[in-house]
Amino acid sequence: MNRLLFFVVFSLTFAVSNAQDKIKLKTGDIIKSRVLKVSGTEITYYKIFKLKDPKLKLKKADVEYIQYENGKIVYMSGKNPTMKPKKSGTTKKPVVKKKK
Repeated sequence: MNRLLFFVVFSLTFAVSNAQDKIKLKTGDIIKSRVLKVSGTEITYYKIFKLKDPKLKLKKADVEYIQYENGKIVYMSGKNPTMKPKKSGTTKKPVVKKKK
């Protein structure tokens, strides 16, 4: 019984600590939060575990990316750094075989 109780408490603790959004600033700092709104120039959020505190705001220009609790990452620059740019001028024409 004690093992089962320990397992349940451990699982819930892990789930609560991992269920949050993460805002990575360009300075390298990570803010664990609940993102409420992303507008054209600002991000509105609550700090995690302080949901009764007033809403906080960040300038979008100071943020590198937001990682939501479902794993989705949104880069504020609009570019995904893991994507490689396409090389220009390297398109090949398809080979067409002629019938005899």
